[in-house]
Amino acid sequence: MRGYVSFLIVLAALGVFVAAAALLAEPHYYSNEKAISVMRMEHIERNVKENILQATSYGMRAGADAYDLAVPPEMRVPQEREVAVRAAAYASLAQLGADLWDEDYEVQVWCGYAASGELDALPGRMRDAGGVRMCAACQSIASPACAPFIQINQVAPYGAGLEDSIQLKGPEPPNPILGGVVGISVYSSKYDVAGVSVFPTGEVIR
Repeated sequence: MRGYVSFLIVLAALGVFVAAAALLAEPHYYSNEKAISVMRMEHIERNVKENILQATSYGMRAGADAYDLAVPPEMRVPQEREVAVRAAAYASLAQLGADLWDEDYEVQVWCGYAASGELDALPGRMRDAGGVRMCAACQSIASPACAPFIQINQVAPYGAGLEDSIQLKGPEPPNPILGGVVGISVYSSKYDVAGVSVFPTGEVIR
């Protein structure tokens, strides 16, 4: 009888040990899952930035080539050429707003003016709202209001767009504390993670 009681005590202790181990392992499991979801989100942000770079570069060159082939060198007007190149670059960039990047993550590409504090608070706003969001004074990249955020730098003599470059930034902001940027918002309701990234205004795209 004493042996049977001892066996029950050992069995109960083993049950407590297994339950405790499971409780300790569960937070670790969730912390790993959270870390992986954040890594996936950051990968999406980098992928979107790379696509922004490629799209604007491709559109710029296509617009420059089309204008330079259609207009003889002696008749080219820098202002007209800039309009043509910007329109082509914007048309290419605007397509990014419709792409599906990852079924578990909502992605929004936008442009607009925002203070750094607002951008810092935006991930929390997305988690609270349960959906992808952009800054208050911003527009979807598909909006024509984003076209001026493509700043074209032309260098004569023109030809095949080889001397042209782009910077993604807004015209002079209405308020000096605001920055005019092209940005990316990423949110996952499945993993409860959100992130915001902006394209560096000083980066030159060729």
